[in-house]
Amino acid sequence: MQKERKVPVKKIGKHILIIGVLLLSLFAQGQDSNGSINASASRTTVGLNEPFRVVFTTDIREGSIQAPNFDNFIVVRGPYRGQQTQIINGNASFRKELSFELVAEKEGTFTIAPATINIRGQLRRSNTLEITVKSGVKRENSLSEKAKNAFQVDILTSKKEVYVGEPVVMLYRATLFEPVRDMNIIQAPNFENVLQQQLDFKQEQRIEIVDGKRATVLDFDKRLLIPNKPGILGGQELKIAGQVQVPTGRVDFWGMPLTKFVQDVSSAEIPAVKIKPLPSPKPEDFSGAVGSFKVVRELDKTALNGDESLTLKIRIEGSGNFNTISVPDLIPPQGFDVYDPKFNENIRYTERGVRGYKELEYLLVPQFKGEFIIPEMQWTFFNSETGDYETVLLEEETIHVNSNVLSARDTSTLAPVDKREVTTIDDDIRYLQTGDFKPFVDLRLRRISLLFVLLTALAWVLQFINVKRKGPSSEALASALEKKVLKAFAGGDEARFAIMLNAVEQRIMERGIAREAISSDALEMYYGEERTKAIRSLMERCQLAQYAPISIGSTQQLETDFKALWKTL
Repeated sequence: MQKERKVPVKKIGKHILIIGVLLLSLFAQGQDSNGSINASASRTTVGLNEPFRVVFTTDIREGSIQAPNFDNFIVVRGPYRGQQTQIINGNASFRKELSFELVAEKEGTFTIAPATINIRGQLRRSNTLEITVKSGVKRENSLSEKAKNAFQVDILTSKKEVYVGEPVVMLYRATLFEPVRDMNIIQAPNFENVLQQQLDFKQEQRIEIVDGKRATVLDFDKRLLIPNKPGILGGQELKIAGQVQVPTGRVDFWGMPLTKFVQDVSSAEIPAVKIKPLPSPKPEDFSGAVGSFKVVRELDKTALNGDESLTLKIRIEGSGNFNTISVPDLIPPQGFDVYDPKFNENIRYTERGVRGYKELEYLLVPQFKGEFIIPEMQWTFFNSETGDYETVLLEEETIHVNSNVLSARDTSTLAPVDKREVTTIDDDIRYLQTGDFKPFVDLRLRRISLLFVLLTALAWVLQFINVKRKGPSSEALASALEKKVLKAFAGGDEARFAIMLNAVEQRIMERGIAREAISSDALEMYYGEERTKAIRSLMERCQLAQYAPISIGSTQQLETDFKALWKTL
């Protein structure tokens, strides 16, 4: 009698699993072919500065939802992506969504274009949405109503009138009547012909009474603006979003009230600042300094011995565009060795403007005995308080070196040579050399010569074998970029600062760092903290030089720093 063949249970389960996966795949393809994409909004009539939610959903598994351009709207938060699969009573359903929180820029009726999804070459589109924006629309959501007017934002400027090149500090100040977190400028200012730089500063807050209410005043953002053309700066309305903590009306197990953070948007207008042109004609030695400055030259001594050194400091102090000016270089005096200067600065950005100082500290060492002259210096700037160009003159100063450098050394204090010690060392050296030494120079020379000939012949043969032409090496590309930058600076090319900036960015991107990651921690992870500071400093000075003129000494220093930094990139 023939025995029945039993199929292992594990093998049957594996087959069932494979069949199930195939059926699900066929079901998903059939669903994708018949699927759709839908657009919806939390409300179709909204108030100005009122956030609302737009959600795009689809039951198509393949591809990803591509959002449209939200013209006339600002994205406050998002995109948020999510998907879920449900099986109820054997019926499977799939849902994928993409959502945004938006706020309108102005009043009117606007259309949000459809979202799209690409399914095997076929483009599916969602429905369009029509949103009506009205001022003063009453909110239906109780939580949103509680979050309304929870905070307000004011924009302060350090001055109402400035000259071209004179800095303006713009401060964002929020008055919070309820707890607010995640303050965010969702519509940054966009100025033409203005250099804009976000400043690093410690956020400050204090408690004040505003309109009879207890409020927290928070300074949460500070920016530096340097205009390079006359006109009117400001007049723009910016939008700032924040998460407001509001009570839900419910309590937890312990009887404590439950709260929820609700998105709210406030608007603030940039006050108008008049930009006045600099008077003409400009002095030939004017390098672009605008403000109220004082130039100081300090000597720690005017008389010294030949074995002493001298410290000389040149400092610019006051208020003005410290970001675009440099300290004038020292004219080297005769009779001294002058070492590379040490740079010091202390700059403060306040509601009253930019104040502080920049300083170069030199170390001078005398070469001879006698009297030597520190040459006179002059520096020209535009005084924004008086409206005139002013030239600061530093008169020449005399330095007395009282003794010769060589005679200043007291040879009597030198210790005599210990002959016994020398003899002992000589004995130790002789102890290391025992027996007769026979050099092998001839034999080694022959071997080295033969090896050199063989390597040369091998290299000559390999150059014919490797007929595939290679592209330029990384070193060759770096050398070509460096030559291009130096040529631009040597010829005084107007675009030389942009050429230098592009060369540095291209070299960094060759290391695998994306352009948008240059200002992030990725740069510091690759180059280290010290080199990253040098790279960012060089790039910032290149950017500043494109907007405001700098002195010849600063240009030369920029070129020198580039040469030193380029070798390490």
